[in-house]
Amino acid sequence: MSSSGFRVEVMTQQQKRTDRQVTLGQSRRDFLSATGVSVLSPALLDILGRRAMATGPAARIKSCLILFQAGGVSQTDTFDMRPDADDSIRGEFRPIESSVPGMTVCEHLPLLARQMDKVCVVRSMHHRMLCHNPACYCALSGRAVGESKAVSSQTPATREDYPHFGAALAKFRPTPPDMPSFVSMPFTLYNGPAMTPGQHAGLLGSHYDPFLIDQDPSADDFRVDELATREKLDRGRYQQRRSLLQSLDDDLRTIDKSQAVQNMDAYYQRAFSLLTTPLAREAFDLTKEPDRLRDRYGRHLVGQSTLLARRLIEAGVPCVTVYSPVQRIEGVSWDTHRDNFPLLKTTLLPPADQSFSALLDDMDQRGLLDETLVIWMGEFGRTPKIGYTQSNNTNNSTGRDHHPHCYTILLAGAGVKAGSYFGRSDKDGWYPSENPVHTGDLGATVYDAFGIDPHQEIHDRFGRPHRLIEGQPVPGLF
Repeated sequence: MSSSGFRVEVMTQQQKRTDRQVTLGQSRRDFLSATGVSVLSPALLDILGRRAMATGPAARIKSCLILFQAGGVSQTDTFDMRPDADDSIRGEFRPIESSVPGMTVCEHLPLLARQMDKVCVVRSMHHRMLCHNPACYCALSGRAVGESKAVSSQTPATREDYPHFGAALAKFRPTPPDMPSFVSMPFTLYNGPAMTPGQHAGLLGSHYDPFLIDQDPSADDFRVDELATREKLDRGRYQQRRSLLQSLDDDLRTIDKSQAVQNMDAYYQRAFSLLTTPLAREAFDLTKEPDRLRDRYGRHLVGQSTLLARRLIEAGVPCVTVYSPVQRIEGVSWDTHRDNFPLLKTTLLPPADQSFSALLDDMDQRGLLDETLVIWMGEFGRTPKIGYTQSNNTNNSTGRDHHPHCYTILLAGAGVKAGSYFGRSDKDGWYPSENPVHTGDLGATVYDAFGIDPHQEIHDRFGRPHRLIEGQPVPGLF
């Protein structure tokens, strides 16, 4: 936490308490002056900041892994099926039994069916964003897009956005300098030319943006270039470069003391730490995993990204987001306006089934589910009725349109009630009928599990206060 960001909070609290007195009848300001400590002392602000961060609820988890299914998964064809509905809703797929009696899943998810005893199926997620960019922003930040910007399918990311959950964790639950606090992979989401909002730190500042792995971990030559060092460039030479950089930074600050310069310095410091620390380089090295396990996850973009995410969680990264299943060449996503059933059957469900089932089994065996919350979700679901159009997209008789009003996500680990349902959709799946959960409620639940007050104030670059998130932690999930 930067001293400039915390100063506003300290001064605000002080102004509220001007009538309070401290030892020997002195005011707090008089006391500090008498002891030679400035109210704006960085050391004092750092102490107070750490105390403030420590006064929230007790943390129950250490990490969060978000598997984000870009495009929107059809809940009716996966985890909230309607076998007794008519053909226009039921569709082509049939349910099969899982490891939990009475909990069925799609027939094309046979591996995941064996792991459902580790999963809580939330069938009552909802918001009102019909377009991808606003819906992704709503899902990843827990905030409705209309609170900060006009709703549009091409709404771009800006520094006025509320932060991704991982960015807030990077601020309030930072890691040591030898590991990143927030990682996203294996690409950045775009809707047309517009970068999808909700993927970075937004108003918190670029210092809390994710460490982005913008490449395919399943590629034979995969390596994280930012961590790849030339063989002859030893630690001593890095330290020399660091000293030179520090000298240049000192000169630069005499010219410009802007937030941008401070952010550059933070990036450089983290970059040097990552470059010179074996722990980070090893965490990103998939060759450390046995071939059998890599095969189990799947030798494809989704599978190897998921495996790499598990390695990072195990190494101590608080938040990792994996965006899938967009293929770089084919452009395939869960956005099944056309050919919903063949796409799900042959292209979308198999890698999801393989990778997610492997992750649950692997994390369970390693004991990682005890303190890690795993969230498998998209920005919305799909319409229960096949061929029904409710967004501004072209939808035909073989597809399902966007449906944010009631959809399904999966939670695992962190003490969630595994092998259970939470919430319920109505008869045909159009709206929640029991225990509705807004994305803001999910976000508040995540923060609460980390011991972070979801309703505390955060401040943008102009010092303006904002509530971290709206919504309330969901009782009954844990």
